[in-house]
Amino acid sequence: MRTNATRVLDSKKVRYEVLAFAAEDFTAEEASAKLGVPPEDVFKTLVARGDRTGPLAAVVPAPARLSLKKLARVSGNRTVSMIPVEDMEKLTGYVKGGCSPFGMRKVLRLFVHESAKGRARLVCSAGQRGVQVALTGDDFLAASGATPADLIED
Repeated sequence: MRTNATRVLDSKKVRYEVLAFAAEDFTAEEASAKLGVPPEDVFKTLVARGDRTGPLAAVVPAPARLSLKKLARVSGNRTVSMIPVEDMEKLTGYVKGGCSPFGMRKVLRLFVHESAKGRARLVCSAGQRGVQVALTGDDFLAASGATPADLIED
């Protein structure tokens, strides 16, 4: 299956595996359960807006909650807020539940939870609901250019 995300990974010569399932609720937790993958291996992509820098994206493990305060701090903003779904689709070209950190319509500053480093498997959206890509955490970091940081609530 080819998506914008897989085209980006192919162009960067990154090894990955496509995983697919019949999506219903479009959540990272659903992807974990249907694919039989541990929840901590599945990462979700969230799009936000910083008061100083504008739109940015954060990739965090499915079971975790994004800390907007921590994201603001690492991105050089005073405050960060989640953007409305309609704005996410305009910015990224992806629908809710299918937002990939790869191949977005506009290039956004990207941050990923520090647990991605050295991870044997990281699963994230391939840009369509029910379609995921699995790759190593280090390949994710190299291909995405994401900044690793502590992004989740304690």
